[in-house]
Amino acid sequence: MEGTLIADRYRVDALIGEGGMALVYRGTDTTLDRRVAIKILRPGLSEQHDVVARFRREAHAAAKLNHPNIVQIYDTGVDDGRYYIVMEYLPEMNLKEVIKRYAPLPLDKVVEFAVACCEGLAHAHRQGIVHRDIKPHNVLFTDDGRAKLSDFGIAAAAGEAGLTEDGKVLGSAHYISPEQAQGAAAGPLSDIYSLGVTLYEAVTGRLPFNGETAADIAAQHLREAPPSPRSVNPDIPPAAEFIIQKAMARDPQRRYRSADEMLADLRKLERGLDLDQTGVLPPTPPDATVALPRAPESARRPQPTYAEPPAAQAVRPVTAAPRRPRQENSANAVLAGVGVGLLAVLVIVAVVWLVRAAFYPHATPTMIEVPNIKGLTEQQARDAIEERGLVVGRVEQQFNDLLPQGEVTEQQPAPGQMVQSGSTVDMVVNLGKETVSVIDVVGTRVERAQALLEADGLTLGEVTEYFHETEPAGIIFEQAPRPGTRVDKGTGIDVSVSKGPEEQAPPEEPTEPEPDETVENGGETPGEEPQAADPRVFVDQVGETEASGLRKFQVRVIATGEAPDQQIEVRYRDESGYERHEEFSLQPGDSRIVEIRTEGTVTITVYHQDGVVFENTYQLEQEEEAAP
Repeated sequence: MEGTLIADRYRVDALIGEGGMALVYRGTDTTLDRRVAIKILRPGLSEQHDVVARFRREAHAAAKLNHPNIVQIYDTGVDDGRYYIVMEYLPEMNLKEVIKRYAPLPLDKVVEFAVACCEGLAHAHRQGIVHRDIKPHNVLFTDDGRAKLSDFGIAAAAGEAGLTEDGKVLGSAHYISPEQAQGAAAGPLSDIYSLGVTLYEAVTGRLPFNGETAADIAAQHLREAPPSPRSVNPDIPPAAEFIIQKAMARDPQRRYRSADEMLADLRKLERGLDLDQTGVLPPTPPDATVALPRAPESARRPQPTYAEPPAAQAVRPVTAAPRRPRQENSANAVLAGVGVGLLAVLVIVAVVWLVRAAFYPHATPTMIEVPNIKGLTEQQARDAIEERGLVVGRVEQQFNDLLPQGEVTEQQPAPGQMVQSGSTVDMVVNLGKETVSVIDVVGTRVERAQALLEADGLTLGEVTEYFHETEPAGIIFEQAPRPGTRVDKGTGIDVSVSKGPEEQAPPEEPTEPEPDETVENGGETPGEEPQAADPRVFVDQVGETEASGLRKFQVRVIATGEAPDQQIEVRYRDESGYERHEEFSLQPGDSRIVEIRTEGTVTITVYHQDGVVFENTYQLEQEEEAAP
């Protein structure tokens, strides 16, 4: 697909992403000379009418949106059976990649991109467009760090008959709203829920729900409440937790009523202001009444604060109280003495038990020597710990290229230390030499590429400048190793930088042939029309980069004959199957230099007027090749 020209305007340069419906390429708008992203529907789906309808719906829905926080759509159409969308190209990492590398993210950065997403969603919702697939993968960033929502891939006009009416569930399972998981129509509040999940992942570094299958995860969205963000990351302030939990409420009526309402709370959080509420409260039913408990009658009756006057009492004669028998008094004394004695006995027993427990414990804890597990594999270390009656504690993994991979390099407690039975032993397992995936820096300037590479654990290697007919001066147009290659951390990435188009030398004056002389190799005889003679082709091997094994060639083509607009094509293919070509036209006497940078054995072919005029294979062990 690389090198194809779509609609006679958009050149496909390199594959940069894949989705369920489409492939995404980095391309060039040859008319405006700018980088673009080209989304092309997968070839196998072009015959499915419902898929084509969904793909075209994406283009039409997104084309309506014009907002600084939404990726801009430039063009859409179909060319030779290929359905395509041309959009703004953003080379930076998406939010999902940022979360994988740096989560949990600083709160101020999370609030910054959350505000941008809310502003973009508010604009889309006002236009009647629901995104339906908000997730970190679809949050992209410009060179200056501004967040933009991309891929309104399953969006449709709100209220319009959509593709979810037949029960299909569209969207990503980890970020899908409960109503979408049930197959119900999604609305603006569904986007708010998915944005809440995205913020949850950004501030905690983990997803709120996980499972073996998409159905398991969707069921959790429907039935379970996620762990509190502050229980995962205690550094999150209560106000931020409130915003996330309110956005992720299972009941849509308990969420923010609009993206604008959520945006207002985010701006308060950004400025350090208090929110109107401190928690997410369940809604009160409209017909609910609250019954307060009635106080007892005696409590409700006011009590007098003064003594009531006594009623008149009859004067009675004073009589002596009858004496109790002496036997009753003696019995009470005996009972009181027995109670005091029992209490004293209980106190003595308790004191003796406490003293015995403190100074004469019944069992002494078993002490065990910690085994030496350094140099063992993780499984061997686990077996050694458990055989001693100890418990495996925290297992960490670290990169260390000086020690064998897969072995334990550190442990705590230290070997030989005496600990109680059942104590935990922590260990560190070596992952060996750290490798990273090479990022794509084509289309950026050298300073920007260096910053991106260093942030990803790589370095900038050799920088070589070449003339280039289409790339502006100062722009990187090729790199080695290629994007996606796994290399050791700290590896240098070589880049080729454009010097702009080469100034053409003035054409040489053609020499007049003798009257009886004919020009060989496609020349002309008197009285014939001008013919295009085969051009002269020179190939120079410039050199080889030691670090990456990259080979450099210069193919110089000089047009001969007198025919105008001679069509030239230079094509090369290396042993990995990577192929690229460059087409141009030359006037008589003009020349063009084509720069080639490749790996291993390469075959270079030059076509002139659709015919092969030069072809040669350059083996890796050859020092240099001479052109015929």
